[in-house]
Amino acid sequence: MKLHTQPFAYLYLALVFLTACASLGIAPAQSFNQKLAYAYGIHTAVLQATTQSVKTGTLSSHEASQILDMADQSKVLLDSAGRLSLAGDPVGASNRLALASAALSALQNFLNAHGSK
Repeated sequence: MKLHTQPFAYLYLALVFLTACASLGIAPAQSFNQKLAYAYGIHTAVLQATTQSVKTGTLSSHEASQILDMADQSKVLLDSAGRLSLAGDPVGASNRLALASAALSALQNFLNAHGSK
């Protein structure tokens, strides 16, 4: 994979870096790019938690399908936020990032609560 040919490759690298920092207890994201990378990390965590919850039987396949649909919609918003940021529309980018982050956080909270039952 060539980094210069992949539009979100740098974002992926930032995500890996931020995930590593979070596991070490380093301060949370502050810049737009850091927040976007963190949101992509939450998206990945939601996908993994959903898969695991289906495997363990704490989540039905119907519920998982609904969660994955919402996670996919959130990823579309994240991708759009990244494009808007690159296009010079920081307000639109921030609005889409906030919407996607709120949805992903709600999904993550649902999965955390559902898994503890």
